[in-house]
Amino acid sequence: MIDTKTQEAIRAWAKEHAEEMFADLQAFARIPSVSRADLAADGAPFGPDCRKMLDHAVARAKEMGFEASDNGGWYGDAWLGSREKAVGIIGHLDVVPEGEGWRLPPYSATREGDFLIGRGVGDNKSACVMGLYTMRLLRDLGLPLKKGVRVLMGCSEETGMADMKHMVEAGPVPPVSLVPDSAFSVNYAQKGTLRGEMSIETGKTLVLFEGGEVRNMVPPRARAVLALPAELVRAALDESFAVEEAPEGCVVSAQGAAAHAASPERGVSAILLLASALTDADILDEKSHKAMRAVGAMCSDYYGANAGIACEDPESGKTTMVCGVARTANGRVSLSLDCRLSIAADLPANEASFTAYAESLGMRVDELESGKPFFMPKDDPRVAVLREACRVMADYDDEPYTMGGGTYSRVVPNAITFGLAFPGRGERMEVAPGHGGAHQPDEYIYLPSLVDALQVYACAVLALNDLA
Repeated sequence: MIDTKTQEAIRAWAKEHAEEMFADLQAFARIPSVSRADLAADGAPFGPDCRKMLDHAVARAKEMGFEASDNGGWYGDAWLGSREKAVGIIGHLDVVPEGEGWRLPPYSATREGDFLIGRGVGDNKSACVMGLYTMRLLRDLGLPLKKGVRVLMGCSEETGMADMKHMVEAGPVPPVSLVPDSAFSVNYAQKGTLRGEMSIETGKTLVLFEGGEVRNMVPPRARAVLALPAELVRAALDESFAVEEAPEGCVVSAQGAAAHAASPERGVSAILLLASALTDADILDEKSHKAMRAVGAMCSDYYGANAGIACEDPESGKTTMVCGVARTANGRVSLSLDCRLSIAADLPANEASFTAYAESLGMRVDELESGKPFFMPKDDPRVAVLREACRVMADYDDEPYTMGGGTYSRVVPNAITFGLAFPGRGERMEVAPGHGGAHQPDEYIYLPSLVDALQVYACAVLALNDLA
């Protein structure tokens, strides 16, 4: 591990450049960058907003004096030392849609004391900014790097990770990478995935049913357009549902609470609330009733027991299951599926069980694919040096952990999720329930933790450069 003099130099540099780093994070977070492959164009495979964000990030890296590339719009990278052999730091510039219910404008990146509020400040533009400052720190202090360091900045982490899959296929792939997209100390295991789309006919009464914004979030809002009089529907539902007149008949809206798909128990699915209420009201025609009964059943269990995919193991915990988006097109309502499968889960068996369950509800499975989990033994020497970097530079020594959230560790070989947050350190902001976290309104970051993370990363990169 690094000597005391080097530790002091790292701390002094980080403190001196903290405000500049915060200002860069604000600039990054003020650029909307929802990944939109449906708006792809030459040089912008994830749409114009991500291209604008990528251009800004690459330009900032060059302003700092680093070699940098936009890689055809798939991802950005900047490097110090050998691009082929460097230790990677992989963050993502894309964000989930801003949604509603914000106390402040979602792209204002407003600072309030030690907190910065805005979409992407925590998930995950802070990682990209911190990575660039890690390179600056190491270069400015002249610290020896046998291999180098390379910051990769993706553009589709929230929508399937096609960016880093492209990087892996095209190369070069870092021999080892750090992914600052969770918490310290070291994440050594992530669940597998099961994702897909299923659909069912809407019938005549159900003109439209929609809800949610992205598949990996418990949907906070849903609405249905019904070919029925508003007065009839109001009488059939309780006061928690808003009913308004519309040319087709009426619009019914439901409000839930957003949460990350890895922790669905923290949210309330508006799709489930609305589908269940319409099913129980008994005001729909037979096909529409069947559709709502199927949608409600599919959304009713966050742990997959009804679908026959429930599983739990001591290291990764329970399988979780979320239907994050509902949409209507061509006379069918479709649901998007996001399951985080326990490490012990049998992936082929889960696919078969889920398909049988969906079909038993009268749904058609239009897409379904599974992804392998990530696992690294806790006694791996890389885990040991990363824990030591946390202990030395931040006086933080929590045990390595597993999680249901998915990061680039799933698709990039030898990529270890490491930081940025320090759980249990009193870095909480007072916000409304269902606010403040990743994928939620009023997303925030505690800025002093970002400075601590910068110091930890400088030490970690040095240690990994020395590790054979």
